[in-house]
Amino acid sequence: MINRISSLLYTLFVFALFTRCSGETTIIDNPDTQDDVNHWIEQKMRDQYLWYDEMPERETLNFSLEPEQFFYSLLSKKDGKDRDGGHQYYSTINQKDAASKSYLGDGYSFGFEFQYYKVTALNKYGLMVLYVLPASPASEAGLKRGDWIYTINDKPVTGNLAELTALLDTSTPKTLKIGIAERFDWAISRTASITARTVTDNPVLVNKTISLDNGKVGYLLYNHFTSGPKGVEDETFNNTLRGAFAQFKADNVSDFVLDLRFNGGGLVSCAQLLATMLAPQSALGDVFCHLTYNNKNKDNKKTLYLDPARIKEGVPGANLNLSRLFIITSERTASASEMIINGLSPYKEMELILVGDSTEGKNVASVTIDADPYDWELHPIVSYLSNKNDFSNYAGGFFPTPGFVCDDSKQGDYYPLGEREEYILMHILNYIAYGNFAKSRSQTLRSAGETNLIPLYNSLERKKTNGAAILPADFYRP
Repeated sequence: MINRISSLLYTLFVFALFTRCSGETTIIDNPDTQDDVNHWIEQKMRDQYLWYDEMPERETLNFSLEPEQFFYSLLSKKDGKDRDGGHQYYSTINQKDAASKSYLGDGYSFGFEFQYYKVTALNKYGLMVLYVLPASPASEAGLKRGDWIYTINDKPVTGNLAELTALLDTSTPKTLKIGIAERFDWAISRTASITARTVTDNPVLVNKTISLDNGKVGYLLYNHFTSGPKGVEDETFNNTLRGAFAQFKADNVSDFVLDLRFNGGGLVSCAQLLATMLAPQSALGDVFCHLTYNNKNKDNKKTLYLDPARIKEGVPGANLNLSRLFIITSERTASASEMIINGLSPYKEMELILVGDSTEGKNVASVTIDADPYDWELHPIVSYLSNKNDFSNYAGGFFPTPGFVCDDSKQGDYYPLGEREEYILMHILNYIAYGNFAKSRSQTLRSAGETNLIPLYNSLERKKTNGAAILPADFYRP
């Protein structure tokens, strides 16, 4: 867990790690001067920014601004969304030396994600655990999904977000003592000490085959589109993904559940790999997505395909030739996750059913631009994302399939992700087995009015991408 500033830097570092733009760069004699850095920023943005034609005229720009302020003065309102009383841009900038920690293995972590609530019915604040990484301090302390943290270092969790994020900052390997309740309305039953350390965050968090009377169901909880812990050349995580699909194939699964409820995006190349293994076999070799750049590119549209060769790289994977795919979504589902939905939707040989809540609606991609001797990295939006049918108009997000809206925040007991009793998965398995989307067994439910749980902050905000991340090979330059 890290504070807001560290969270932003973390997200920016992930993009810096994922992508690099090559090409000609104008080197200025005195690159350390603010004016010269800003001229470099302006040059790169006019060249590659998707909405370059909406940037202010050069003579109106203030080149004496701090580089970060100058960068944001260039952006179009089409970039990002209005929310929380302001505008959130998807394009971002960071200093190279500031992006020093990440969940990819270089930073420290307690190993859990959480939703921070105000529990008005009890006049208290708490953190509800969303999931726990294996072999992490949190898992070793016995923390599990659905636990509530009500005290930190023997003091109650307060409504002060800055205070909370400072406590949970993992820029150093600090130790916390936490007080844990098993439900939001129960008293603290135990305490535990957790010390932040380096933790591997493999996006393949849960993969298993579930047997039903009428067939086998594959389940995959995939939490971010990352190829490996050491960057884009590392296939460690992709090989885990391929291996999981080889096992699903061996198990002869007939239905599949892809859980993207926590997945805020990542690499386009990882989305291409996953989609290729999920698509109906008849679609292999056909279009996965189009990347449409600004008209300064000599060829401003690049096509990525459902490429069978990607399955066989490294550890061999498998295409499942599915006739039906369930995707669990939430408001945290964004970017490369939405590429999966959009890219597979034209292939009617496979029924696509979205279960859960509406997605974020990020239909754009970014690339990282850096060059020595400049001390800054730019992450501009450079491309629209569209599917085989050239559909890209999903900035409002994808909605659940009618009849499949399912809110897992309104349950009383949280079961492990991937278990039959887990709220959303239970509904899906019941539909597969019996043809109706209703509870198949007794489970305690609660309404928002009964609990008065007010969400204040979600730790997954730090993993959201500003747009699907494009590798240099995917990026056309003038």
